[in-house]
Amino acid sequence: MILTRIKRWLMKLLGLSILSLMALSIQGHPGRTDSEGCHAGKLPQHCHDGARSGHPAQGNQSTPMNETGRSAPPTTASEDDYNRWFCALVNGETETRHGYTSAGGRSYVEVDCETGTMVYEGGLDKRSSLDSVQQALFFSHVTGKRPAVVIYDTDGREGRFEYRIRIACRKAGVRYEVFRKRAVGWSEA
Repeated sequence: MILTRIKRWLMKLLGLSILSLMALSIQGHPGRTDSEGCHAGKLPQHCHDGARSGHPAQGNQSTPMNETGRSAPPTTASEDDYNRWFCALVNGETETRHGYTSAGGRSYVEVDCETGTMVYEGGLDKRSSLDSVQQALFFSHVTGKRPAVVIYDTDGREGRFEYRIRIACRKAGVRYEVFRKRAVGWSEA
């Protein structure tokens, strides 16, 4: 009897989790796109699936990542510097603190960048950023805002960690943006 109740409870929990992920994947954001799937006049400009987005279009997994002309200060040195720079571009607030309660008690999280509708987790193109999707999803849970991940590509190429994060974002319906370091500064990929 107790095992049956536990199984039912677990199945309900699994169903709710799947529904939540499906809801996240179909949530979009406002704004028209051009023929290449890019938003014009937005800060920062970004593109969805297609060659300019850095995301291969469905069925074309070999499309290269192209870059736009958006540049960041070349003097930025730490992840926090990059997050402050990005947050200024989207008119957001950095390091916003949100409390939550779990079975372990009361705690809090700090969101790297938060706007009126989005919560961004920013990270470098390193192994330490692999948890960025989980953080963005949890920030979304706590705030009720849409999740996003921003990766600062310091070596000018999509490495194995960036690839894993990009694919996980796509599967979870999390917005994904990359800013790539270039000889003359930074650009959005």
